[in-house]
Amino acid sequence: MLAAERRARILDLARQDGAVSVTRLVTDLGVSHVTVRRDLDALVADRLLAKVRGGAIIAAEPGDLPDLTTTVTIGVVIPTSYYYRFVVDGIGDALRGRGEMKLAISEYDLSEEYRLVRELIDSGVDGLLWVPSISEREESADFDTFVGDLSVPVVFVERETPGGGLGSVSSVRSAHERGAMSALRHLRDLGHRRLVMVSRGRSQSAEFVRRGWADAVGRLGLDSASTILGPNELGAGPTWERGSADVVLDTVQRIGATAVFSHGDENSLFGLVQNARGRGLSVPEQLSIVAYDDDVSAHADPPISAVAPDRRRVGAHATRMLLELIREPSAEPPLQLQVEPRLILRASTAPPSSI
Repeated sequence: MLAAERRARILDLARQDGAVSVTRLVTDLGVSHVTVRRDLDALVADRLLAKVRGGAIIAAEPGDLPDLTTTVTIGVVIPTSYYYRFVVDGIGDALRGRGEMKLAISEYDLSEEYRLVRELIDSGVDGLLWVPSISEREESADFDTFVGDLSVPVVFVERETPGGGLGSVSSVRSAHERGAMSALRHLRDLGHRRLVMVSRGRSQSAEFVRRGWADAVGRLGLDSASTILGPNELGAGPTWERGSADVVLDTVQRIGATAVFSHGDENSLFGLVQNARGRGLSVPEQLSIVAYDDDVSAHADPPISAVAPDRRRVGAHATRMLLELIREPSAEPPLQLQVEPRLILRASTAPPSSI
């Protein structure tokens, strides 16, 4: 059945009963949930139907439609991480005067997030901002099915649909790859060629930062001996394990690196600086350091240069995107918005002493 025929059939059913459900249409038309939702979005965009939870109804006259700018309630599912407190602040900024937020916290557990999402939708939220615990590289049929079955608009925050290719959900995230590139370009311009990266995270954001590192090493002509230390070498807990600073510095001295680029757990960089001094490596004269994230780096001795994702702005843009989808559902392809970080230069970087 062609798309035009399906949509005519959906419209006929809606006129007969006043409303249609996604579940019924999947059965009646013999197509997937995703196909049904795209057909409904097209009919909503043409103002023939109005979207409701679980399906659609015959559209009211424009003057009879509710003003969602003051009645909207959005659900927010984020991991338990200091990183997202600023994202939530941005959500609040964009939502102020337009509605309310229902916040749920996960433990980087996708099955738990499924439960939280269902509870929020059952509670009557009009849309959802979600930071799903998914890998960028690994496709998941279960995840795609779950997202496709959701009855409210969704925007991913600091995540994208996994697996590459075209996505089905709009997203807003930091341009982590560009942030990593800016840090390595700064080090390259100072004269550094051989670097060590610390990247212990398993999140999609960590994958984006590592992608930016790999691209920069090749594009900027950095030494191929530059290396990444990850969870296998340093552990995957929320903080560096005991002795991790020694592992990093051992690697620095073994390969002759002159700079460290570290993603995650800025507090541990304080210990790295102290351990470096204990080995006679002065910062920045003999070892330059750049952090990715910028919550406490300015308070180190010396203050650490850092890439600073604009998390508040990410939250605000994601909220505005979701409000627009709630106000006017669209059959257009989803939007993928990236917000560039800033590179803040401090006293922890300098030309290597051999230059």
